[in-house]
Amino acid sequence: MSVELDANHAAFEQRWKAQREQTEDGLEGHDIFGRAFRRLVAMQAWRSELLDTKTTTAALQFAIEGQNDLLAAYLLARGGQWRSALQAQRAALENYLNFLFFKDHPVELELWTDGRYQTKFSELHSYFLKHPLNAGREPRRCGLDTIKSEYAVLSKAVHGSAAAFRMSSDDGPKFFVQDQALLGKWDHRNRQVVRGLCLLMLSLFRDELVATRKRNLRKSLALALRSGDKDWIKAEYQVTIPF
Repeated sequence: MSVELDANHAAFEQRWKAQREQTEDGLEGHDIFGRAFRRLVAMQAWRSELLDTKTTTAALQFAIEGQNDLLAAYLLARGGQWRSALQAQRAALENYLNFLFFKDHPVELELWTDGRYQTKFSELHSYFLKHPLNAGREPRRCGLDTIKSEYAVLSKAVHGSAAAFRMSSDDGPKFFVQDQALLGKWDHRNRQVVRGLCLLMLSLFRDELVATRKRNLRKSLALALRSGDKDWIKAEYQVTIPF
């Protein structure tokens, strides 16, 4: 029995490694990943240019973990692990919203650290809808409608409640899949998640970006926003995004 199990294990190891290598090779050099990396640069710019100096270490850990989630999503997508990549993007939304909430709520953060406080996405979303810095803004202008809709879609991937997110097939489970359609869908979700987060932080940190402030950060935001966002952001926030 042991010999047979060892042989099956060795065959399984060889099979998944070959599948992963084939998938990674097939996705090599795709321009979608180049653009996705640029979006990662924009999120790093938020940290290095602003967030690292604007909050406590304890609160910042949520933003760091959110950034790690986005990096993990990139790596998982790079290996054709689409469902897991989407799950990581959902975690990124949760971590960034927690960061933005806890940076202004040290008491709740201390309670959370002690296991006596929990946050829920729906409550965080409602909180930011009512936030004074978002007051009077349309939810689409501060990213909250995008964040809400993306969270709903990504939750289906987490819970496996939609057939499109399943890894099963007639040929057995497919953990690494070289599929251009799935790549395109992941790219769309990734663009939406990052853009939504950038718009929300733009609304909350607007005063740090007006006039000539934080030019490097504003330049980096062009990597994550749409070119059509430039004019309305200027009118809404008085922030210039150099595209």
